[in-house]
Amino acid sequence: MLYLTDKEIPYYKTGFWKQRWNPCEGCKPVSVEGLSPDKPPPPLPKPPREKSAPQQKAIKIPPFDIQEIPDAMRLEGMPMAAKLMKRWFAGVLNYAPTDDDLAAEINQDGKPYPPDMYDTTTIKMDWVLKFKRAADQYNYLVNNAIYRQATFQPLRDKLMPFRDAATSFDSWDLCKGSMSVLHRHFHFQYVGVGSSLSQKIDDFIESQFQRSGVPDDLTGALGSFNFYAAPAEVKFEHIKREAVISSVYVYIKDSYDFTDKPGDVSQYLGHWSSKGVIVVPYNGLVGQLNVPSLYLPYPVARGDMRVKGNIYYPVHNSDFRQWAIKHQRGGDFIIFSDRKRCRLRTPIRIKL
Repeated sequence: MLYLTDKEIPYYKTGFWKQRWNPCEGCKPVSVEGLSPDKPPPPLPKPPREKSAPQQKAIKIPPFDIQEIPDAMRLEGMPMAAKLMKRWFAGVLNYAPTDDDLAAEINQDGKPYPPDMYDTTTIKMDWVLKFKRAADQYNYLVNNAIYRQATFQPLRDKLMPFRDAATSFDSWDLCKGSMSVLHRHFHFQYVGVGSSLSQKIDDFIESQFQRSGVPDDLTGALGSFNFYAAPAEVKFEHIKREAVISSVYVYIKDSYDFTDKPGDVSQYLGHWSSKGVIVVPYNGLVGQLNVPSLYLPYPVARGDMRVKGNIYYPVHNSDFRQWAIKHQRGGDFIIFSDRKRCRLRTPIRIKL
């Protein structure tokens, strides 16, 4: 086991209030085994409550297993992100091989996602709307975006099959309480929110550290995601040949996965240890080792590397996919939030 250089390189760590990345000194790239994928996945179907591992003397380099990341997320103030990642580890093997498969929710076996690969209970709209950037986009959706003329034709197409069969309806009743059915048959507009953890880190590095880029629990849980709108209460005025939408359902649909685009370098998700996450700029290591083509594959140590948590390991999307293939576990799943009903200040009128 050797230090790759005796010179210390800078890294960035979140502060006490976790509002920005703070520059720090004192980590060194080390030649040690990388992120461990060896810990067996939790048992199916209901993992028993795990006991804390017994304390061991710091005699050798303590390993850091990829399944320790959720606990590290909790230390970083991301309990919702930790909960969703725990679910992913506990799931059966399930992933969409291509973007088209993901859009169709078809897995590696060419079959539709199993019912237990849909989570409709964890993410609540009230929790999401506590984050200002999400609340701003929600307000933009219900006050502006749904009134765009471009949305009227898709909405008309979705309502036409019902014009002769009803005077009014509630879409949730028609869908018999299924978020998937509601989304498939009635969503007509959406707006995006935020960027993923990897995008935040990329933006942070590319901006030469002028922006904070610190991930919060919303970023860790959902990354970049969309709010969708679907008509809720619809009334048909047959004389005017119009459909009048007086309220809409707003909800989130998102895919929880670790998929990289074909041909792309796997997304860097930070350096993680049992103590949390740091970001090590690429150019810090490249400059010290004088290897311009070097991508940052090395763990780095802060302090005594024999102490658990003092070595931080680079983590990428590909590490999760490799773990899934190794253990034949790890289930990509679709997230639906609950729905929020919003009465419109001005009803939407669609000519039929």
